[in-house]
Amino acid sequence: MKWGSFQIDCISDGSLWLDGGAMFGVVPKALWNRTTPCDEQNRIRLGTNCLLIRGAGKTILVDTGCGHKFNPKQARIYRIEHTSELLLQLASCGVAAEDVDIVINTHLHFDHCGTNTLLVGDTARAAFPNAVYLVRREEHHEATHTHQRNATSYDPRNWRPLEASGQLQLVDDEEEVVAGVRLLHTPGHTAGHQSVLVRSQGKSLFYIGDLCPTQAHVPLPWIMGYDLYPVTTLRTRQRIYRQAVQEDWVIFFEHDPEKVTGVLREEKGRCRVEEVELFGDRRPETGNRRPAERK
Repeated sequence: MKWGSFQIDCISDGSLWLDGGAMFGVVPKALWNRTTPCDEQNRIRLGTNCLLIRGAGKTILVDTGCGHKFNPKQARIYRIEHTSELLLQLASCGVAAEDVDIVINTHLHFDHCGTNTLLVGDTARAAFPNAVYLVRREEHHEATHTHQRNATSYDPRNWRPLEASGQLQLVDDEEEVVAGVRLLHTPGHTAGHQSVLVRSQGKSLFYIGDLCPTQAHVPLPWIMGYDLYPVTTLRTRQRIYRQAVQEDWVIFFEHDPEKVTGVLREEKGRCRVEEVELFGDRRPETGNRRPAERK
């Protein structure tokens, strides 16, 4: 759809399933399971909703989903389902991999940068050969200096080839990528987590990433157990929520499998989300299914 002077599309790389307790942290299952039912292994379904932005002479992709570099055990653990695939959905929008100018990674966890690279034999190579990939410097440091709590979230094959090719660019500031597309530092989930604000002709769309992964996570205390710095997440949310309410931002929820966009409303000191449908038949999981022979 048109977003001011930009063309924006929701691009899905399918879904994955993660432990519901980990996804909701200290919130009891009796509460979160009312709105987010789990499977027999206590996992909840999550979307991988990426954002395609075209305008200002550039084609920009925000996050790249899970990709296809998982071994069978990992695919079972995370129940990765490619009912739609990022590169096929891009193609359906008339965008070839070579057309992408900029890839923005909110952070380098495997479910956000998996299609940064593709395997050719046993070698990972850039999926978007003409693109610069933007990652915050703090995030790159965490990804390259892992510890026991975060090591399984990172796969170096998703960024090491980009270092070698000179395509990885580390970001230090909250800068404009192009006029109207700004990176905002939103720490908490990781130290270097960033989000993307798209502003044009009085309209604002905010790709919130893992600061608030789904609409069910909007209440301030509903913070993931995966967040390395949960108190920082809380403070960052408070700051972002205030601005989002005041300026009527539309929030793009990266991991919500059904309700991709919404507007935050404040009532009696608490925020709730009012769903807004932007993408019509380009909602997650629609069309562009992977060919059966490649499953």
